[in-house]
Amino acid sequence: MSIKKNYSFNLLNSLLNIIFPIITFPYAARILSPEGIGEVQFIFSFAQYFSILAAFGLPIYGVKAIASAKGNTSEESRVASTLILLSIITATIAFAIFFVSVQFVAPSKNSFATNLIAGLLILFGFLNVDWFFSGRQEFKLIAIRSFIVKLFSLSILFFFVKEPEDTFPYLLFLVFLYVGNYIFNFIFLLKRTKLSLKGISIKPHLKPLTLIFSMAVATTIYTTLDVVILGLLSNERQVGLYTAAVKLSKVSLPILTSLGLVVIPKATQILASGPNRDNKLFHKSFSFIVLLAIPMCAGIYLLAPESVILFSGIEFIEAAEVVKVLSLLPLLIGIGHFASFQILVPLNKNAAISISTFVGVILFLLATFLLIPKFGSTGAAIATVSTELVVSGIYLLFIPKELRLHLPWKKIPYAIASCLLFIPIVLLLRANLNSELIIFLSSVCLCLASYLAVQHLIFKEGLVKEVFAFLKSRGK
Repeated sequence: MSIKKNYSFNLLNSLLNIIFPIITFPYAARILSPEGIGEVQFIFSFAQYFSILAAFGLPIYGVKAIASAKGNTSEESRVASTLILLSIITATIAFAIFFVSVQFVAPSKNSFATNLIAGLLILFGFLNVDWFFSGRQEFKLIAIRSFIVKLFSLSILFFFVKEPEDTFPYLLFLVFLYVGNYIFNFIFLLKRTKLSLKGISIKPHLKPLTLIFSMAVATTIYTTLDVVILGLLSNERQVGLYTAAVKLSKVSLPILTSLGLVVIPKATQILASGPNRDNKLFHKSFSFIVLLAIPMCAGIYLLAPESVILFSGIEFIEAAEVVKVLSLLPLLIGIGHFASFQILVPLNKNAAISISTFVGVILFLLATFLLIPKFGSTGAAIATVSTELVVSGIYLLFIPKELRLHLPWKKIPYAIASCLLFIPIVLLLRANLNSELIIFLSSVCLCLASYLAVQHLIFKEGLVKEVFAFLKSRGK
């Protein structure tokens, strides 16, 4: 299947991941309040951190390993069997450590059942074999599976989360979103390949996995443990406000990062061809990220008050300032994802990624412990953005010089200039309209139209031309 078709299915899955929290989080937030959301998000984030540790780098390494074995049925089966066995071992160890440590950090009102449900995210982690289907480039199956699981999970949310005290059903809903996918994954994997313990060896995979694992440990400290640290240094309300702000600022990220998994197999082949390689794929990918991420950042910042009220409710209005701080995340994470997963990982520069992320960890820990006690959720947001900025910057430094220098950097000032009209548009609409919904929708439509017009007419952006040409051809 071509990159365009694979990306289309991966984009469909990404759109589901965007639409879904827009439906579910506003519902939950209005019922549970910032305190209720904070209580659940604390234990869920704590379990999520251990589930990432249990994955042991497999979500990244597994894609490459399966892609390398593609076409060789016996080798594909052997690789899958080996990685799943390793995943069972790491999941069991991580679950045990989680269950002991949660007794010391979680709020005392957390019951045994609450901790157990959260722990299922770790224990069933070995069933998460997305790497197998991504390596085989079966993105259509991933998209369909995701849609089915989301439909099932909606029934949990809408039928069982009805009162402010319904924090346990909300946690069950969050866990099922992951575990449900894991179960579907494994069922379909058993139909694609035969698992066997015969002739497998874990040892050859340990060194590359350990390098990626060290990166995952460091990265998740400032992408997952931010909520846990905030909860320990502040309170559940601040966790709730921060959670709402993060979900809002990251809601569009799946579109930016969805290209990465699709490109990795192709990028690996291109980068292996040496210095005379064709860099068009990387130029186009970088342009795509900049073209989308910068207007996302501008829109998130300018429409923060309206977005928070619509997304979470008036009780969360304090989160608007946190959203403004986090508004840079789409660009920073988008470029970081591009540099690391599309270039450094295919080049096997895992040590470079580890160095970058460990620098980020040091910065994040210093920033959180300095800022959170005084500024709460806003301090956590400043620490997160600062860390992403530094880590993404270091990633770029490790990209081969000839490739880094020839990336289309001019696209960044072009995109910023194309967003300048957003300011008068939003201010005029806010001054003349009273409804947050109408202000938001009108701003998005007018800002999008102005952005595409400036990019097309003034900067002659090739990707925008392709979109207009496609729409024109479909209209005939």
